[in-house]
Amino acid sequence: MAVKRRTDVSVADLIVTPHHTALSVQDYDTAKAFFVSMLGFRVENEMKNRGEPALGVTVGMPGACCDWAMLERQGHRIELFKWLEPEGRPHGRYQADIGYTHICMQVSDVTEAWRRVTAAGWEAVSEPQSLRGGAARPVYIIGPEGCIVEFLELRK
Repeated sequence: MAVKRRTDVSVADLIVTPHHTALSVQDYDTAKAFFVSMLGFRVENEMKNRGEPALGVTVGMPGACCDWAMLERQGHRIELFKWLEPEGRPHGRYQADIGYTHICMQVSDVTEAWRRVTAAGWEAVSEPQSLRGGAARPVYIIGPEGCIVEFLELRK
């Protein structure tokens, strides 16, 4: 039976701004290089063997330890985890699966973004497409660990 949720309670007035999207990866160095070198994020903070007890309690994994980085670009952050204890399990990412499906970066020229990323060896799901009568031009790239990164050009 589904849990009935209240709709008369909100935290909207407490939210300052959206802060980050988190990714758990096996190949930390490749993932970090993708976001820093390919997408232009900067390393805002980084810790190796991060294992303070409150972290494990917060994420529901007492005793957890990870390599961790907070990467930032224009106010959006990617929080990158490589769990050392416990080790994570890989799973497929199919866009129709329930849960998070992709990260999107708005670009000025989607065809050029697609050309550069594929030239660097990253696989695209397709060539850039035209949606909503040409108002949106997206392309999905299969990034580190199968993470889908959408590049989206918006036209007026």
